[in-house]
Amino acid sequence: MTQQDVDDHRVAIAELASEYWKLLRNYDHVLAAAPENLRAGLTAQAKFGARRLVAILAGTGMRIETFDGVAYSVNLPVTAVNADDFADGVAPVIEQTLEPAIIFGTAAIKTGRVYLRASNQ
Repeated sequence: MTQQDVDDHRVAIAELASEYWKLLRNYDHVLAAAPENLRAGLTAQAKFGARRLVAILAGTGMRIETFDGVAYSVNLPVTAVNADDFADGVAPVIEQTLEPAIIFGTAAIKTGRVYLRASNQ
């Protein structure tokens, strides 16, 4: 296996991890709509899935990073979908992580996507 193969596999795992993270986040909406008698089991299943995701990524040397509530900086491994709204010098804060960053060591394998809000809100 070449270094390029390893890099391609790592990128593919990072993409899959990001999609799985988004699926788990959207699963919260299913939980809210589920009958009360099913919620405990569904919640346990979601927590187990989240722990497995973290463990599997850790086994490959990767981790998921989210940035909700963090002051936005261009040095973060994210793209702000509404960055143009803050061109006037207002210091924005990350309101919501739309897609997590996937980090390997100190390098971002996959850049996250975030939504910003003004820091004084």
